[in-house]
Amino acid sequence: MKKLIYAAAFTLILASNAPATIAGGAMQKANVPHLLGSAATPNRAGFQGATHRFDIQVEGRALSEIAIALPDALSIRGGIEVKNQSNQKIETQVSLNNQKATVVFAQPVAPDTTISIYMRGIQTRGYRYNWAYAISGKMVGINAEIPLGRVGIQTY
Repeated sequence: MKKLIYAAAFTLILASNAPATIAGGAMQKANVPHLLGSAATPNRAGFQGATHRFDIQVEGRALSEIAIALPDALSIRGGIEVKNQSNQKIETQVSLNNQKATVVFAQPVAPDTTISIYMRGIQTRGYRYNWAYAISGKMVGINAEIPLGRVGIQTY
């Protein structure tokens, strides 16, 4: 009887891990832009004018623009700057409308490039919070906005 219980438990464990294993393998082989790291400098909640930064690894198609959904109770006063992995500034046109920022690249960002997006002069209510930004992008040859994920930035 114990052997039957152990066999059933082992089978359930294997079966429950299969979807995660399949999804993980598919995401590692996906050739699309994806989010990397994020940070706030300084990360003190009471500091007004901080810089929030996140990174995007461009894969597959060139990236022509990104859209950033800004959380409520947060505004960007110092603008948005984009740099590549060599810390060189990338020319962009930035527009801020309500709670959305759109960054259009002068030249599409080529695949195999890592870019850092610096949102400067962040104004908040001054209390601890985990700020979540929804990021989407447009790739060359695709007119639709493709969700790239959510960036979380924690302040203390």
